[in-house]
Amino acid sequence: MKEGHSPGIVTSKRRIKYRKSSWQVHDFEVWSGEFLCRIAVLKMEDSVLVWIGSAPADLGEVALGVPPRAGRQAASSSLVGADAGAAPLARQLAAALDQPVYVCCGSHFDRFSMPLVIQGLITEIKSRPECFNMDQIHS
Repeated sequence: MKEGHSPGIVTSKRRIKYRKSSWQVHDFEVWSGEFLCRIAVLKMEDSVLVWIGSAPADLGEVALGVPPRAGRQAASSSLVGADAGAAPLARQLAAALDQPVYVCCGSHFDRFSMPLVIQGLITEIKSRPECFNMDQIHS
């Protein structure tokens, strides 16, 4: 379907014009001598979804982090699953990116591997800020 056009099949009197999606996907892998995880980032208009996992793709935990408001800290809430690693990471990312962040964890990370995953994520944010809406926030 071409952008700005309506489909040829008409089931309604309303005209629907299609537009290009503003969502963008960026994915990368985190390695520390061996494969740790795959991270996919879905950049939306005013928020970011970060999926962390490995094959097969799984949705074990989902958490939402919201940025801090004046005089307050960032907050997070577990939406699906246990409150193991997704909620604290969502809170950290929301504070760092200054926007709502959804974090989906499809793998379990222990106290040794989670800091490596976070470091890989920080490195990617610094090297590709446009994939995390950072270009809009700081411009």
